[in-house]
Amino acid sequence: MGSFKPPANQERPVSAGWMGLAQRFGLMAMVAGAIVYGSLYPFAFYDAGSFGADISHFAGTWLLPPQSRGDLLANLLLYMPLGLTIALAFGRGRSGYFAFALALAAGAVISCAVELAQFYDAGRVSTFSDAYLNVMGTLAGAVMAWAGRGRGLRFSWPAGAAATFARFLLFAWLGWRLYPYVPTIDLHKYWRSVLQLASVSEVPAFDYFRYAVRWLSLAFLVEMGLRPKHLARVLAPLIFCFFVAKILVIDQYLIPPDVAGAAFALLVSERLFRGFPSVAIPCTAALLLLVVVSTRLLPLQWDSAPHAFQWIPFYGFLHGSLQVNVISFSEKFYLYGALLLLLVKSGMRLGLAVALECIVLLATSAAQMFLVGRSAEITDAVMVLLLGLIYGLLKGAEAPRTDTPPAGNA
Repeated sequence: MGSFKPPANQERPVSAGWMGLAQRFGLMAMVAGAIVYGSLYPFAFYDAGSFGADISHFAGTWLLPPQSRGDLLANLLLYMPLGLTIALAFGRGRSGYFAFALALAAGAVISCAVELAQFYDAGRVSTFSDAYLNVMGTLAGAVMAWAGRGRGLRFSWPAGAAATFARFLLFAWLGWRLYPYVPTIDLHKYWRSVLQLASVSEVPAFDYFRYAVRWLSLAFLVEMGLRPKHLARVLAPLIFCFFVAKILVIDQYLIPPDVAGAAFALLVSERLFRGFPSVAIPCTAALLLLVVVSTRLLPLQWDSAPHAFQWIPFYGFLHGSLQVNVISFSEKFYLYGALLLLLVKSGMRLGLAVALECIVLLATSAAQMFLVGRSAEITDAVMVLLLGLIYGLLKGAEAPRTDTPPAGNA
């Protein structure tokens, strides 16, 4: 079988000039704006005291730990895109150390400014732990950008926008599937985790299809992001370690469709993506699109009266459970990002792929207005726009190729 060679028609870097500048710095500004928006919403400011009292309160909380695991993770994850976009935007043509230091400084300034502003925002809690977690999140995002571009750090994984984007999505997958990441020493919990595999008759048949497609998309991302010599030899230990972690981590259990889907992907993915990529990639994209649509609409339980469509981005994230929001955000980031990359690698232009996903998500969101227990929001379409901007930014930040053979040696 030949090696996996995805279509190259989408690997051209974006044009330079004003469009490139707007894309790189526009996304950075959008991320910073989203952080301020999410940190201060609903902007219920009041007179809580002088600025000196604000500083004194903020400094006095330096020993207070994060309020919960969800709070800790949310503060880390919220600032990771900031470090990523700043490092990519300012890393072109400059030393990686400059972009790295600038990302850290910006993260610290924005975080401290937001924490001080929260002192005057009703319903918000200003703590020093949030500030240093935000800086750590910014640091993690800058490291991802630095490593993804292959500068400063030397990794064996492939360069390029698609490979880097695929690795970001793999991190999102881990964040989604293994939350809350805390292992436990409890033999009864281990036994209950495995015992769930006996409940085969209680699982709907559609769940087997859904998990199989998800695992197939993960195999595609491993192939794109790591380009292993033998895909199955990388997938097998990854799957094994994942299910061991599911047994060890609290609130995680093994379920039959998850195990069956992983086995299916392990058996067929290498032959499909390396033997028939021109067919396998579009088919996987279509199947994942079907999974996304069906997950958003099923079960079709019609409400007696339509409920309002929420035009405020990330409204549900701002008002729901922090733990549920972390899982939901990671899941959607992975699913929408994987679908976007599959569409692009099927031969579709990035702008058209983003438009298609936005149309589908807006249509299903509109349908959710008439479904029981669903919240119709613009958030999902906004997430796809941000994912498209991130992928476009990565393409624009690609370093020029240096592996062109010298003249006369071709």
